[in-house]
Amino acid sequence: MTARIWPTAELAIKHARRTAAVPLVWDPAALLLSRFGFGWTAASHLAVNAHGPTYWWNTQVAFAQQHPGYAAHPQIAAQGPLLRQSPAQVRAYLKAHGNEYSWDAMDQLTRVTLGLQTYSRAQLFESVVDFFSNHLNVANHSGDVWNTRHTHDRDVVRRHAFGSFSDMLVASSKNPAMLLFLNLAESNKAAVNENYGRELLELHTVGAGGGYDEAGVKSSARVLTGRTLDKNSNYVYNPDLHWTGPVTIMGFRHANASAAGGEAVGDAYLRYLALHPKTAEHLARKLCTHYVSDNPSRPLVMAVAAEYLKHKSQILPTISAIFRSDEFWSSRGLKVRRPAENLIATVRVLGNQPANLPAALETLHWMSSAVGQVPLDWSAPNGYPDVASAWRSSSSLLDLWNYQVGFAQSWAGGFAKINPEVFYGRSKPATSGAAIDVLTLRLTCQRFSPTPKAALQRFLGEPASTPLAKSTLRWMLPNLVPLILHAPHHSLH
Repeated sequence: MTARIWPTAELAIKHARRTAAVPLVWDPAALLLSRFGFGWTAASHLAVNAHGPTYWWNTQVAFAQQHPGYAAHPQIAAQGPLLRQSPAQVRAYLKAHGNEYSWDAMDQLTRVTLGLQTYSRAQLFESVVDFFSNHLNVANHSGDVWNTRHTHDRDVVRRHAFGSFSDMLVASSKNPAMLLFLNLAESNKAAVNENYGRELLELHTVGAGGGYDEAGVKSSARVLTGRTLDKNSNYVYNPDLHWTGPVTIMGFRHANASAAGGEAVGDAYLRYLALHPKTAEHLARKLCTHYVSDNPSRPLVMAVAAEYLKHKSQILPTISAIFRSDEFWSSRGLKVRRPAENLIATVRVLGNQPANLPAALETLHWMSSAVGQVPLDWSAPNGYPDVASAWRSSSSLLDLWNYQVGFAQSWAGGFAKINPEVFYGRSKPATSGAAIDVLTLRLTCQRFSPTPKAALQRFLGEPASTPLAKSTLRWMLPNLVPLILHAPHHSLH
């Protein structure tokens, strides 16, 4: 990747122009860590400022490549022993423990996912995994995939997150969870099920409006018949189930004359779609929406699509085009954290550490459920929405505020107690006004402007000049810290 210095002052001016109504000031380190990760910690923010964004990016890539899958945090990975097992082994384990159809494996997947998003050093990797888990969505906590859902996370998304989308797409088409979720396992030449063939076009590749028609959907479904499961819920290709005959879809043409060769035809079709210009544009728009803004510019989308095609669907070069763009660096405040992202960012910025890891992960599980965004649990095939308008909910906001209080005041189950005075740094400020400046800078990477700062001062019931030794902060600090996180400055990133 081309070397890069810190974003320039000209980009700060662009940010000011693009975000005139946004309360966040320009902080490149905070932007980087909250978009290509799940929020900053005090240590990570300091490290990026010390070494620069390119160093962070290269270090993140190297670390994730050296610690693939779940290996970036062994203690959290150990909380999901069933995630290492085959579908048959999971089923046998569950049966031996009294409930053959228990959702234990899916529960473990949720807790491990939340734990890695919160505590893994491989933040860039986890952000890419999260994106493609939604792009190729298979709903977790669904009865049909109780013993297979973990394999899509392990063998499809995590295995290929830093590889090529083409390989990821082919792997997904042969994954038992995907085959069950979108009914491909039951599709055959006598009764073609169009569900997977349609979603492959509409969601996974060229996108709605990408140029296919109903005849194309039917051909898409036909060419993929024969992909099914054996009695142990493992993928097999059964030529006896494959539909034969000429197919034409989105410019892909094949005689498809042999049932024995049907799997190879299907693979060729999938790789053709993965490298289709419409797929490049569809994926680029989704990536730019995720990492830059709810309304990314067309020039940026097309530039990212061009990188995708240039690098034959390789994912890292594609997203690095976003990382290297002026539009990304001038976009702070143009995204709203989704509920679970807000929850995880809260834990990261406060520095809450597990005292009891299983209990802490279970707390994150039920909290993310309460705010309406358990990772991997979106029931529809299109994955969790990625724009602010989809997440306007007063009840979720109130729940988030309550949980911010819980983490700041150390009553969240499974987490170690924290002393909020650590947010003052090495030396305590002299006055309550100075304390507010220190706290807002530490928690939101900026000092609040006069209006929200005055609101915090009114909450304390004292002037900014009040000496800290006489300030209500002596007992109100655990209440002020979450109040700062309630502000829009924490929800925006």
